[in-house]
Amino acid sequence: MHDETAGTLRPDHLALAVGVRSRRRGLGLTLRQLARHADLPVTWLEELEAGSAPVSHAALASVAGALGTSAERLLSGAVDAPPNHAPTDPSTPAPDTRELVVMTEEECRARLLLHEVGRVAPAMTPEPFVLPVDYLIDRGDVVFRSVAGSHPAELVGRVAFEVDDLIRFARWGWSVLIIGDAEPVTDPTDVDRLTAALPPTWSDGTRELWTRIHPGAITGRRLRPRLGGD
Repeated sequence: MHDETAGTLRPDHLALAVGVRSRRRGLGLTLRQLARHADLPVTWLEELEAGSAPVSHAALASVAGALGTSAERLLSGAVDAPPNHAPTDPSTPAPDTRELVVMTEEECRARLLLHEVGRVAPAMTPEPFVLPVDYLIDRGDVVFRSVAGSHPAELVGRVAFEVDDLIRFARWGWSVLIIGDAEPVTDPTDVDRLTAALPPTWSDGTRELWTRIHPGAITGRRLRPRLGGD
């Protein structure tokens, strides 16, 4: 999730900002109260929640301790419901407004690298389906493996492929959609290389057939909070 250079972390700043802010608000703390508990400057915490502050191990540990959670949870972007937190009424508006951002193709491709399970569907078929598949990015294409005789294994031609990630408590997430053309991977060298590159499947069974999707269009959107100071 992060690289380390001279004790300074390089996390996903948006995920970290969402995690810290949501946890703080769930506990009913203002920025000034959190600053006192964590013994850190208010200005730095404001930058942290805006996604622009440099983050050190020590500072993050202080924030996590003051929020009653772990640094690893905050860095992962996971948002915990605070103690005695009641489920939110779906009809109640979120405390922060959410901004829908259209992602560039470069950002879409970067987010595809974050996961290994996506959903594939045929563009046109008399019996529509959407099914999860193990995948990886290979030479700019999406490749996935499937079981002989299954619906994904028989996909040829126009398809849709989707990957997303959601954090329910933060009401934060993103999705990427690819429209492209699918064809079977038949070269034995490619099959061996791809099989060695992809982690084990989530479920039992041998998935020995590979399909390659050549992207025609890649689009994506993400929700982010409009973060403001308290």
